[in-house]
Amino acid sequence: MAEAARMGLRTGLLMLRGPIIRHPFPVHPQIRRLLEDGAVERIDPDQALSARLVLVHHPSVLEHPLAPRPRILAGQLIIVLHHPARDAAGAVQYDLSTVLRHARMGFDLGADTGADTRSAIWLAPVSAVVRHGLSAPLPQGAQLLPDDWTNLIDLADWPPRPPRQSAQADRLVLGRHARPDRKKWPDTAAEAFAAWPTPPGWRLRALGADAELLADYGPLPAAWDLLPFNAEPVAEYLHSVDVWVYFHSQAWSEAFGRATLETMACGVPVVLAPLFRPLFGEAALYCTPAEVEPLLRRLAQDPVFWAERAAAGRRFAETTHAAGLFAARITPLLDAGANALTADTPAPHISLPPLPDAKVLFLSSNGIGMGHLVQQMAIAERLAPGLVPVFATMSYAAQLTRKAGLATEFLPGHRNGGLDPSDWNPQFAEHLLELLIRLRPRVVMYDATAVFEGVIAALHSYAEAFTVWVRRPMWQECHRVFLPALWEFDAVIEPGELAEALDTGPTLEQRNMVLPVPPVLHVDPGARLTSAAARRALDLPEAATVVAVQLGGGNNYPLGDLRSRLLADLLARPGLIVLEITAPIAVTGPAPQPLAENHRILPLFPLFRYSRGFDAMVSAAGYNAFHELVLGGVPTLFVPNEGPEMDMQVNRAIWADLAGLALICRRDRHQPQLSQLLDRLLSPVEAAAMRRRMAALPRTPNGAQVIADYVEDHARLIRADRPAGLQA
Repeated sequence: MAEAARMGLRTGLLMLRGPIIRHPFPVHPQIRRLLEDGAVERIDPDQALSARLVLVHHPSVLEHPLAPRPRILAGQLIIVLHHPARDAAGAVQYDLSTVLRHARMGFDLGADTGADTRSAIWLAPVSAVVRHGLSAPLPQGAQLLPDDWTNLIDLADWPPRPPRQSAQADRLVLGRHARPDRKKWPDTAAEAFAAWPTPPGWRLRALGADAELLADYGPLPAAWDLLPFNAEPVAEYLHSVDVWVYFHSQAWSEAFGRATLETMACGVPVVLAPLFRPLFGEAALYCTPAEVEPLLRRLAQDPVFWAERAAAGRRFAETTHAAGLFAARITPLLDAGANALTADTPAPHISLPPLPDAKVLFLSSNGIGMGHLVQQMAIAERLAPGLVPVFATMSYAAQLTRKAGLATEFLPGHRNGGLDPSDWNPQFAEHLLELLIRLRPRVVMYDATAVFEGVIAALHSYAEAFTVWVRRPMWQECHRVFLPALWEFDAVIEPGELAEALDTGPTLEQRNMVLPVPPVLHVDPGARLTSAAARRALDLPEAATVVAVQLGGGNNYPLGDLRSRLLADLLARPGLIVLEITAPIAVTGPAPQPLAENHRILPLFPLFRYSRGFDAMVSAAGYNAFHELVLGGVPTLFVPNEGPEMDMQVNRAIWADLAGLALICRRDRHQPQLSQLLDRLLSPVEAAAMRRRMAALPRTPNGAQVIADYVEDHARLIRADRPAGLQA
């Protein structure tokens, strides 16, 4: 896509979810940059377009019919075959006839080429391995391009590794990286341990692997460092290794080996199984696993040999796989595509029409507080133009989204109406399904810990939206019953948790199956009002010491006694104003009344926007408040809600206390020390130390924006990961 932009071509990108990768991976950051920079334009399935050339990458994405059907007229349609039709064991990887049938179902083709009653579909194998694996004759209407479409890379993205400083055979870092597929490793532990030997001083850094993937090997060498897929930028990773070694299962057939090419481009010597020689020629070294260690010792002891192998790999990438070769490959096909779009068909679009609006339904449970709803607001407010957020919630805090101008529908939960769950779930499923049919959202974002049967039933019946479960970590053990719901959604996203070191909850078991994002904040710390502006807005004197107090709704964990002691202590301190923030969904007891002239009670949302006007806070340790206050550098005394149905607020607060970022006051343990805790909170020396420590925390993008970007990608998505058919 980048090379097409350099050629001045107008390129559209249609997101497609295929059947191979099941984990909720986001769009690759390089693709996102191309979209953000305008090098490629996003396409929506509802846009009617014509194009001289349509490229479909990887035959597996046509294993099932495309849904919804794209409205694209292609002058030329090319399916790039990135994988052999059969693996080395003879197992079918895809059926080419099915692939071609679904391609014809999914796209309108230009004028008749004479090869069939319809236009031909061109096949572009990425290597001789793929080409030779195709059956003969090809299915009717298919044509094979004369040259292989071998991988091309932008060499600027793969700078050469700095030269190895010294030839030391006793110090070597071996590398390999690949998708976490077991077939991409040797069949036996003996082969693997020989292929990546670790005598004293040697170690392996493997990107795209974990101990679970290689469990059948038994205990792994201590010098094997296994890194998750995409744990590091690949170019940076390649600069951290001395030599790259790659062997795989006898049942696997490697179509080309892009990872090998990228390694060569970085000037890292490469050692491969002999079967790769037809692909990489003299640019690599070849041997059996048993021959790896002596070959690596020779390489490490001979700097001239080492430099020659590094240069050979870089030269191979430059001469045969540089991105600049793309123009010669694509130009004849563009000309043929233009000819196929005859006077009877629309001309290719010079500019794409605007993206149509697409609805996103934010669905949340009631919970005890309002954290689920606020987290969803954080995401909704950052959605790209054209994505229309609609809220459906069981929370009494629905007034917040309505006041924010967001379309909102209140759906009573079983607790709201006092219904038994067995009676409520079928009713709720009907109500939700009716809402889904009426709104026709492209994406449904469900934010809750509990996943109700009614929610699952409605989403299964509708089945047209991409479904995402956003669930925070730090679960209590009692929530384990909801773990199987992971399989009911297309993706599960976990917002980051500063206190993750003290997370002992059941979601840890599924951490490798979810998409982690940085902490989600409703208000970015830099978007807050200045101290002076906040105090003017709240009519607070500039010279006063202001302590804001927000203990939550108290709906499930009474804090009345602690509140009384807290207020009595604070209000007795001269020159101090207590700003008590009422919870929008407090449903128990009479409304609180001011206890003194320096006690002010008011609703304030979003509270964090005004937090620079406070000298300190006493706050509940819910996810949203905790992360905003800590990342915003506000000295805080956290009072965790320790109700059995809550997340691990107490662990969150303990972590902050141990890290010197905040203080903790547990209702049933720390009340006798409350006055001393408040002394520390209001101490200028201690407050300054807390601010310094909080300011030193690593800064990450707001997870709300990361999720909003993920929603944008999946709101304009074609599904090809499941069979099409009538839904029950």
